Formats: sequence, C-alpha cells, structure tokens
Amino acid sequence: MKYRTIIIPYNLLRGFTLCFMAGVFLTLLLPGSVFAIDIEEVVWGFNNEQTPGKCIPLSILLRNNTPDAFDGPVSLNQLQYGGSKVGAPLIRKVFLAPFSSQWVQYYPYIIDSHRGEWSLNWGPRYAYGQKLTTTEQNINSNSDLNDARSRVILSSSDALMKKVGHFKQFPEELFPPYVTATDSLDEMIIGHVPRWDAARKTSFMDWLYQGGVVHLLPDESTGENLVFTTSMVELNSPLDSFRIGEGLVIRHTLKISQMTEGVLTVAVKTVHDQEAKNIHEFTPEANGNVTVANQYSSYRYGDINYKLLHELSELTHPDHNWPLIYLMSMLYLFMIFPGCFLFNKRQKSSRYRNSLLFILITVVCFSTIFWSIGKRGYGEKTTINSLLVAKPLPGNYFDTTCWINSFVTDGGLYNFESTGEGSIFTTAQDTERINGLIANGVHGTFQADVPAFTSRPFLYRVKVPYPKPECKVVDYKLNRDANLEDLTLEFQPGLPTENSRIQILFREKLYSAKQTKENNRSIFKLNQGGVIPVAAWRTKLTDNFGQSTYYAYENENKNITEVYSKIYEPLVINSLDLKTEEQVVNYRGHLSRFKLFYYCDIPDEFKLKTDVQGDQQGRILFVYDFALPEKQIAEKNESSDQ
Repeated sequence: MKYRTIIIPYNLLRGFTLCFMAGVFLTLLLPGSVFAIDIEEVVWGFNNEQTPGKCIPLSILLRNNTPDAFDGPVSLNQLQYGGSKVGAPLIRKVFLAPFSSQWVQYYPYIIDSHRGEWSLNWGPRYAYGQKLTTTEQNINSNSDLNDARSRVILSSSDALMKKVGHFKQFPEELFPPYVTATDSLDEMIIGHVPRWDAARKTSFMDWLYQGGVVHLLPDESTGENLVFTTSMVELNSPLDSFRIGEGLVIRHTLKISQMTEGVLTVAVKTVHDQEAKNIHEFTPEANGNVTVANQYSSYRYGDINYKLLHELSELTHPDHNWPLIYLMSMLYLFMIFPGCFLFNKRQKSSRYRNSLLFILITVVCFSTIFWSIGKRGYGEKTTINSLLVAKPLPGNYFDTTCWINSFVTDGGLYNFESTGEGSIFTTAQDTERINGLIANGVHGTFQADVPAFTSRPFLYRVKVPYPKPECKVVDYKLNRDANLEDLTLEFQPGLPTENSRIQILFREKLYSAKQTKENNRSIFKLNQGGVIPVAAWRTKLTDNFGQSTYYAYENENKNITEVYSKIYEPLVINSLDLKTEEQVVNYRGHLSRFKLFYYCDIPDEFKLKTDVQGDQQGRILFVYDFALPEKQIAEKNESSDQ
C-alpha cells in the first residue's frame, strides 16, 4: 500500500516534468520570426478616425526587432465584446527583413466607430497577436450625428500622422492604390508634388473624378503653381478653379497655416455659386441650400448595408415543411414524457436499463428524422442575388459597390472573386464568425464555408472594366424658380433597354424619365408630372423596404421583381451617402449639376467569378453625373415666359 502511495505522485511529477521540457523544446524550435512583430504606429482612415459604413484604409507600421526575417501571413480580426472574433479575417502576406519596419495596409469595414476593437494576429494558427484598440482621440464623437467633412493635408513621405494648423496631415505613402478604399476622404490640401507610383496616381485621379475636392497651394520654394506629370497632368490647368469629372480643383494663394475650415467652405461655395450663375440668372442665396428646422430624426437607424444584405438573403431560403416539423416535435416530446414513463411501468425487470435504452433509441431516431427533414430541399436552387451601384470613372471603368447573397444547396468551401481591380471584400456584420478568409487587393478574393441550404451575404467594392457610353446634354429648360422643366440626354451607344426605373435628380427633386432607342443611341426625356422631392423618401431608412419577414415560419414565396423594385429607393439614398432622416430631408443637390439614376438588370461584365454553380440575378443602379452646359437658351426661356 505504501508503494502505491509513493508511485502515484512520482508519476505525476514525472509527467509534469516531461510536459515542461517538451514545451521548452518546442519553443526553442519555433522560428524567431514568430515573435518578431512589433506595432509601432496605427493610422485609421485618412484623418485617423473610423468612418461608419465605409471600408477605410487601416495603415499599420510593423517592425522586426530580431535578427531573423519574418515571412508569413498576418491577419486582421474584428473583435466582439469579450474578445471573440467575428466576421472573416483579413489576410496579408508580410515580409520583414531583420531589424526593419514596413507599412502594411488593410481595408476593414467600420460598422460602429464607438466599438471598433480589432486584433492583429500571426504565427502558427495565428496564436500570437496584439489588440488595436481605438483611442479616444481617434474617434469622432459626432460622426454618427452630422456630416462632418474629412479634410486632410497631404504630407511628404517623411512626415508622421499629426495635426498642422487646422487639419491633420496624411503621409503620401499611405494613400491607397485603389479608388475603392477612398470612400472616407472628402477633401485634400496639396502643397507639393507627391512621389507616387502609377497605381496611386490613378487611384487619386479616380477619387477626384467621382467627386473629390482638391485645394492646391503654390510651391513653397518658388511660389509658382505645382507641376504634375503623367496621369496627373490635368491638375496643371492655370485656372483658379476647374472641374475634372465631378471633382473640383481650387487654387489658393494662402499658406498652410492660413488655411481654415471656413476658408475651404467659402472657396467651395463660391465656385458652386458661380457655376449656378452661368446657367441661370438668379441669386444663389435665394434659391440655394435651405436647412429645414430640426424636426426630423438625426439618429442613424442601424447600418443600411446590413439591411440591404438582409433583404437579399430573404429572397432565397429553404422552404421547410414546418407543419411536419412541428408535428414531429410534439411527438418527440410525447415519447420523452409520458412515453418513457408508460414504457417503464410495463417493464417487469431491468426497468432502469430499459428506460435508458428507450430514451437513447428515441433520441437517435428523432435526430435522424429532424436531420432528414431539415436538410431536404423543396425545389430550392443555388442562387446568387445581387445589388450593385456603379459610377463612371476615367476610361472604360466603373467604381462599383456590390451587395451579394449566395444561397447554396450543397455545402462546402466556396471562392468568390470579382471581375475587376482593387477588390475589397467584407462581411459587413459583427455577430457571426465565418470560417474563411478575405484577401483584398488588385485581385481580391473571399473564401467562405457555406453549409447546405444556407446563405452567405457579403459586400465588396471593385473597379470594373465596362464600356462607358458617350453622354451629352442635348437640351434643357429651367423655369423662374430654377427648377427643371425639360431635359433631353443622348447616350451613344445606347444603354440596356431592360430596366425597371429611370430618374433624374436635380437640386432636391427627382424627375421621372423615359428612354427611346434611335439607331445605336438612347434618348432620355422627362416625363410630365413625374416629380417627387427627395424628402418624400425620408422613411425609407426605417421601413422594411423589401417587406421581408424575420421569422422562419412566415417565409413565403416572394415576387423577386417586386422586392428589387422596393429596394430601389433606399439604394438611391445610399448612393447619395445619406444616413439619417434629417439628412434626407435637408438634401440639396448642386445648382448646376444633376444625376441620372438608371436601374436595370446586371450585365455579365459585373457578375462574380465563383465556383458556386447557380444563377446570378439582380439589379444594378448606374449613377451618371452631368453638368448643365452654359448656354443662352436659359435666357431665351426667361424672355419667352414674360
């Protein structure tokens, strides 16, 4: 007995010793690169703030403080409360030479700037990592309540992220090489010629073309205008202000220390007012932006991108036989009790053993029945439902935002790739952890595990090559109140004829339009009487715009065409970057520019490349921006009305 008492603690001690030695041995075998990464600096977005509802550039300065090179994948993970990971990890392959540092950029989607906790992980099974907790100074406390402009100064490559005068500096080497990552940037102040590669020059010009604002300062050494080269030569115009696409460039004679928020706001408004005067003789102050009294909610009703994804997921779902499932559930409960009790009373011997066997057989049988009923398909098909918003870029390209829901009948690990450049994928949710990965970049990809008879919703941004038609304003007419009375547009070659809606937005009103085909061109004209204010759509952010149901037992077959039609209004609101009811009511468009919304079936060039074998269906909203040309016809219209 004494022998047994001594040998047990000895064996335990021996086991602990072996485990400790094995741990030390494995630690020594691990490459030094596993512990090589240190995070020196983190820059969120362009102004070091998290912008809700956007994919922002997250720039992280990594350093290797060891004599061993680090070469491996590094993942960025979003964290829930408690530290659990959600969504799909963003993966980047990183190489760090010994005792070197390098900027690494990710493009996370920000749902809520007030709970943006992330972690950077590396090593075997990504076991090592560090949290990227957003500090208070990086959070704009009013970002959910107002429409504050993101304005930064482009600094030389040797400058760090800091505030100079009234604006923050943004290092030029951190400017993203993809226009799809520039959504959170509004205006930029440039006082030197940036040393960019071709990709960043193209990305910057694309951002400017689709509505960015650039403030150019004179060269500090010579006082002359900056001279740009290659793809940025359009910035060399000698004019004090000029347009590049929808974007605006304004020259200033002030120094950086003299540039304030008020100076930039006045400069932009002055240009807008002058453009308005060129097309109609009226006082901009009398017909310009008039803010409605604060009687409407400024609360952001959740994330509209999540709502759009939810509507798509409701279009296709497993049509389970719920009456049979409910019947079998009640029968299962009956078999457990009083079924097991009645069975036990009938037993003459081995009651306890037979009762356990009865429960075991019941559980196995009903588990098999529920598994068979639940996994069955009732005519469902593998389907990809899509919503897209596409805006033209220089050349034959479109900047595209895509909402996708992939429903599969055969479970597996699926790959999703875009047909364009600069793909940025995101699951746009912070509730579910997804078995997969996201690799964003020139040819981005999303790999996700999708169980049988379930959906995988996700969002991605991409620059898609697609022939851009030649567009021109043939004629227009404005009335005394500077409202649109008549408009004729010409597209050559013509746009697709299969469409569900065409509208034109001028100032704060939406005008219905019709399309006619003439040879190889499309002619658009206004429909008489089809005018509604944007403010009429103020409730579209809170409505169930697809009339989706939230409980499985209420699922019914939906009219897909009708659902896509109902999604049109919130899709337009989202394309205008309006997030609250107050913003919708107070929206005032440009006084000399208008937008054409063209809602139609998705062309093949915009469809996903994926190994999901199913139909791809959906709608795309083309958004074209036009300037009303300067002409005397407006004055003639005025005289004819008198």
